[in-house]
Amino acid sequence: MEQVDLLILNASQVCVIPSEHGGPQRGSGLGELGLVENGAVAVKNGRIHHTGPTTDLQTRYTAVQTIDANGRAVIPGFVDPHTHLPWFGDRAHEFEMRLAGASYMEIMAAGGGIMNTVRQARQASIDDLVADNLPRLQRMLAHGTTSTEAKTGYGLDTATEIKLLDAMLALHAVQPVEITPTFLPAHAVPAEYQGRTNEYVDLVINDMLPAGAEWMTQHHIQLFFDVFCEAGVFDVPQTRRMMETAVTLGYRLKIHADEFEGLGGTKLAVELGAVS
Repeated sequence: MEQVDLLILNASQVCVIPSEHGGPQRGSGLGELGLVENGAVAVKNGRIHHTGPTTDLQTRYTAVQTIDANGRAVIPGFVDPHTHLPWFGDRAHEFEMRLAGASYMEIMAAGGGIMNTVRQARQASIDDLVADNLPRLQRMLAHGTTSTEAKTGYGLDTATEIKLLDAMLALHAVQPVEITPTFLPAHAVPAEYQGRTNEYVDLVINDMLPAGAEWMTQHHIQLFFDVFCEAGVFDVPQTRRMMETAVTLGYRLKIHADEFEGLGGTKLAVELGAVS
């Protein structure tokens, strides 16, 4: 019998979600869960080695550790493709504004929303950010998330945006959820640049994007670059300038686009090959 590191037996169902032609499921294929009744999973060298019926796997393998999953399901970990970890502080006092009918953009224009969190994140240390966000990642893991995207965007200055990337590294080192970082200095126009959006775009292009590219090189980690292309934030020409510069510096692209108004950001994203 072959020895493995971990053998999970007697699961009511093992859900393997088979790929479609070697890639992600699409269309009608999304309903194919690949259920194995009374299933088992063998794990070796940190990777899934074999899945199948318990009666099959328990005759093939011995294990350093065995888990009886009787009455439980074994499923792939959830992947959260869009989060704004790490952030600091809260916006609880804005809830009353929402109840009174204020929109997201109205709260932001009044200095709340993103700007509220920016003020708090700029004051936070890396240790503060880790302490505040580690419990969030632990709760995500407890609910089944094993991989997550995380965005900067609550700094809106070069030093804080890089600090947020460093906080992601620190968080990745102290817990098991995989973190894929996205660089989002174009999340909003900070208060000190209000009325001077083009100047802030210049700062992103000439200072922030090169700083993020240097961080990529230093840590050997691929970064995505993201922009909030929306009325009152960044228009399509401004977004194009930033995204095209990002591509030349080695970033891959994402975009927040057409959330409230259809400016054409989605078309731009498709043109430039954004992944989402």
